[in-house]
Amino acid sequence: MERLFYLLSFLLVSGISYSQVGIGTTTPSAASMLEVSSTSDGVFYGGFMPPRVPDVGARDNINPSTSDVGLLVFTEDLNCLQMWNGSGWEDVHCNYTLAFVNLYHNFDLHTSWGFTSNVPFFDNGSKGFFGVTDATNGGFNVITTLTNNFLGIMDLNDTENGNGTADYATLTFETIDISNASNGATMSFYYEFFEYDGGDNAYYTLIIDGITQPEVTLIEGQNGVGGVSDSGVIEEILPPGTNSVSLTIKIKQNGQEDFAGFDNFAIVAN
Repeated sequence: MERLFYLLSFLLVSGISYSQVGIGTTTPSAASMLEVSSTSDGVFYGGFMPPRVPDVGARDNINPSTSDVGLLVFTEDLNCLQMWNGSGWEDVHCNYTLAFVNLYHNFDLHTSWGFTSNVPFFDNGSKGFFGVTDATNGGFNVITTLTNNFLGIMDLNDTENGNGTADYATLTFETIDISNASNGATMSFYYEFFEYDGGDNAYYTLIIDGITQPEVTLIEGQNGVGGVSDSGVIEEILPPGTNSVSLTIKIKQNGQEDFAGFDNFAIVAN
């Protein structure tokens, strides 16, 4: 009891003498009544922990008056830092789980799902093309199911200008965290191929939670009159509990009479 008396007396005298009180600092701001430093040695740091109450019932038992405006508590069951406004409790900030934001890449206005290509885009006119285009660009008018801008491919093997490739071009889409999509998500994209001959092929692969899934065939061209043409929409359901997803598309194509297009890549919460 005697020690407690001396401690209280010391704090009272200190408060009267200096007006400012510092915790973790010997030089509190002259503008403050109390300054709490995050460190006392510049090596170890800590934060300020406000008073915590387990639930709304415990918070309401505080029973503040109209003059207690500014009183702060952290209400654990709400996961919210709250302030008394004189008549009720207001949320200062709540630690909510953010909802998943859908991502798209349609080569027009929506490009939030980014990608890279191991072969740079090129435009060799009527000899070869790999990049963003539309159906008004020469022979790409044979692509009829894709609208506005899309990713177009024509004679990817046109290497005479130092671009193009006789091998596969690979598109690698960013790995996306979908852990906040509580009901899972759907990955989708549109494609169209026109008169793909033998040796003209395209495949896609999903990478789910870092694990590469089996490669899926989009098209394998065949020699003969007209080759192979196809179009459609790919949809892959990603179940609840999936944490991340990525996509790769690889394509090989030779010939100025063969065309392909991709569009409307999306990851959308279910």
